[in-house]
Amino acid sequence: MNTMDEDLVARAAGGDRDALCQLLEEHGTGVRRALAGAIPKRWQSMLAIDDVMQETYTDAFLDVSDFVPRGRGSFQRWLATIAKHNLLNAIQMLEAEKRGGNRRRIGSDMREDSYVSLYDRLGGTTTTPSRHLARTEARTALQHAIEQLPEDYRRAVQLYDLEGRPIEELSSVLKRRPGAVFMLRARAHRALRRILGAPSKYLSSLG
Repeated sequence: MNTMDEDLVARAAGGDRDALCQLLEEHGTGVRRALAGAIPKRWQSMLAIDDVMQETYTDAFLDVSDFVPRGRGSFQRWLATIAKHNLLNAIQMLEAEKRGGNRRRIGSDMREDSYVSLYDRLGGTTTTPSRHLARTEARTALQHAIEQLPEDYRRAVQLYDLEGRPIEELSSVLKRRPGAVFMLRARAHRALRRILGAPSKYLSSLG
């Protein structure tokens, strides 16, 4: 990493958005080029490299403070790792959706179960001696956490995870391709994990 890049990274990690934009402009083209041809043909109508790069740039803005320089080219390698992870997430979720693994139609009487299911997916647990209390706490914890999400994150979680709406509907509502919606949802889940922290600690604070 040259002196100019080192300065840009230091400024970006300190919250300088212009510095980060300059880094992304400088290194994004190489990352995009490396992804060429990586989207299987069957998913190209539902996911584009532009979707992957848009979500990757958002991740870079959110996580640049965690970037640790490791010599020449390390920023581009870091950005490429994020992009490949986003692409893999999107493809895996599209494939699961096609198999029906992510489809759940939830009636009003099942809404509480959807909160419990999401809570468990995020790494919490409701298998306590008092399962009814755990389910109630899980719902309350998630409601508090979801309220803190940005609007698009909140809508993705509400519509897909809690209401079981089809991905095509989310794509229309959020004005994103299905693959991009899944990347957005993955980021929303990551944000929820951060908000919840250690689930048992979070839940105990609600009592």
